[in-house]
Amino acid sequence: MTPASLRQCRINGIVIVVAGFIWFLLLGYRDLIEPDEGRYAEIAREMLSSGNWITPRLNGFKYFEKPPLQYWGTAISMAIFGESNAAARIWCSGLGFIGALWAGYVGSRLYSRSAGYFAFLFLISTVLYAGMGHANSLDMGVSSLLFIAVGALALAQSERHLPKQERNWMLLAWAALAAATLSKGLIGLVLPGAAVVLYSIWQRDWALWRHLHLGKGLLVYLLVAAPWFVAVSYANPEFPRFFFIHEHFERFTSDVHGRTKSNWYFFAVFAIGSIPWLFSALNGIIKPPFSWKAEAGKFEPSRFFWVYAIFVFFFFSVSHSKLPGYILPMFPALALLVGENMSKRKHVIADGIAAIAVSAIIFIFFVWKAEETAKIGKLASHLTLFQPWIIATASLIGAAGISALLLKDKKNLAVSVYSLCALLGVQMLSWGYQSISELRSSRVMAEAIQSYIGNNAVEVYDVNRYDQSLPYYLGRTIKLVGYTGELEFGINQEPEKWLNEADFLPLWLNSAQAVSILNQTTYDQWSQQKIPMQVIYENSRYIAVGRR
Repeated sequence: MTPASLRQCRINGIVIVVAGFIWFLLLGYRDLIEPDEGRYAEIAREMLSSGNWITPRLNGFKYFEKPPLQYWGTAISMAIFGESNAAARIWCSGLGFIGALWAGYVGSRLYSRSAGYFAFLFLISTVLYAGMGHANSLDMGVSSLLFIAVGALALAQSERHLPKQERNWMLLAWAALAAATLSKGLIGLVLPGAAVVLYSIWQRDWALWRHLHLGKGLLVYLLVAAPWFVAVSYANPEFPRFFFIHEHFERFTSDVHGRTKSNWYFFAVFAIGSIPWLFSALNGIIKPPFSWKAEAGKFEPSRFFWVYAIFVFFFFSVSHSKLPGYILPMFPALALLVGENMSKRKHVIADGIAAIAVSAIIFIFFVWKAEETAKIGKLASHLTLFQPWIIATASLIGAAGISALLLKDKKNLAVSVYSLCALLGVQMLSWGYQSISELRSSRVMAEAIQSYIGNNAVEVYDVNRYDQSLPYYLGRTIKLVGYTGELEFGINQEPEKWLNEADFLPLWLNSAQAVSILNQTTYDQWSQQKIPMQVIYENSRYIAVGRR
């Protein structure tokens, strides 16, 4: 390695360390956002509290919508660091950073050091990946685990001439597939499996199937994934039908979860999620680093990554259930295509111009035209609190764009500065959300309730609603009144833990002390009926009342 190359490696290492510092900085500053962050934190808290690591429960009810790997990881982090915002996010944030490092490693092995370095920077600074990496949801964990499997498979197939290395990489791939299955279900097999089939047909790489180590691999897969599925089914005979039929087949083919969106929905998610690298992302899709004419029999990693990314996108596009994080698994594979393309480009001026345009749009709609924008969303007071953070984000994205133009002849430095500014900009939005966190978090209300009841064993009721983060911040389950929602299955299994409003009111009237959380409509009804209560906390979402 030449002195210049060694110096560049050291600079790249420093940039990666700085990126890691920004990535994990103030991880627990923002309160948990409902529903996802509150839900998954509470399941992990109950698992740790009860000692039952087989049957997941949410607010005391059986909850079989997802497998337990993330719950286990989060519960372990809570056991080590306590029940905090940061502990609830360590699993997804840690796996997100590992996934970006893995993309860099795979890129450096398959292409070049610069391609791997650019893949890391692209991935860690895109809005969707960086945003989901700081939210306690399942999407980041399963995306990273899936890509560990996809990347290990690509490394194995690129080393077919080295049987031992090939075998070890494939066994890692199978273990990662099992972990992905334990994280979010059968997509842990479906997404990479379909990509392998489609790729092998297109590339006519039939030798691929002889190098998957199917026998040993399936054994590893079953040893890792099967024990929990067997144990939970034995303890809960109702699990298999609900999990495999309702949560997979019915969820994909029907509107059972009410998450229907247009078939064009993920095009918008992709465009926004790729900021500030939209040009490079589109270039990676439209002009990937391989010839469209396949060379039969030869493993082509870029073609495989492209097929995987495109399949993920269209698989969820045709699904009846859509949320922004669903297409996150395509981004690590896309990062490798972008990294290889970027290593051959002279500059990133096009991305810089796009970033400046995005910065200008943010300033126009959220600063200059802030009042008009707030009227559209009826969020004037909240936007005022959030506005300084929006300005900071717009400024950083604009600075990123300007740096790309000023440093056009120093590509490595330009991409490094560009990415760090973008990552810090995304973090600013995340931290800034804390200024309006009461819109989607119950921490402040939980503190008010705890102050009201002290150390007394007082029932807390959620009436016609379920505030997902409230049990986590209270450190205990609450009673649900009239609400079923996603807990309908668990409530049907243990109906004695649930109350309808008619049965609840006598309990309230006869209570020496209790707390209820009401929406404005229910509060007005209670006021008209002269039901005794005392307001202890109120915001735009709900009113907490006490009964002494």
